Amino acid sequence: MMGALALTMMLAGSIIPFATFCAPAIGGVLMLPVVMECGMKLAWVMYGTVSILALILVPEKEMALVFVLILGHYPLVKVHLERIRNKSLRMLAKLAVFNGSVAVMYGLVLTLFPIPELSAEFAAMGTVMVAVLLVTANAAFVVYDMALVNLARWYSYCIRPKLRFLR
Repeated sequence: MMGALALTMMLAGSIIPFATFCAPAIGGVLMLPVVMECGMKLAWVMYGTVSILALILVPEKEMALVFVLILGHYPLVKVHLERIRNKSLRMLAKLAVFNGSVAVMYGLVLTLFPIPELSAEFAAMGTVMVAVLLVTANAAFVVYDMALVNLARWYSYCIRPKLRFLR
């Protein structure tokens, strides 16, 4: 059900022009209950399934790639990154994963599998605006990371106890 909901969010996001990053972020958030209730193996299977279906079905390919390469897998990787005890080192590792994912995605999109509209957009922006965009993206990522922590807590304390009758 969560996989279907994540894919539905991706499809609905392709209708709304500014949802290129919101829909994949929500799709990533929907990984949390799967990790908590079903474990990491099934969560990775869901991520893979939703990723493949998003690449096939979602008309806006940039949005699908944002899910596949940046925000979809992050909640699953975050579980491992949270084991780093040093807070500063943990945040640096999270930012490294994020920036590496962004570099891979946009490297693929701009060189190997070019999306003409996106290439034209980046060419028109210039280096300074791309740097500003990257700094803004990092700030948004830090907020997303904190939101994942709070949403996981909320799910654990408010939703999960109500689901106990299902077990």
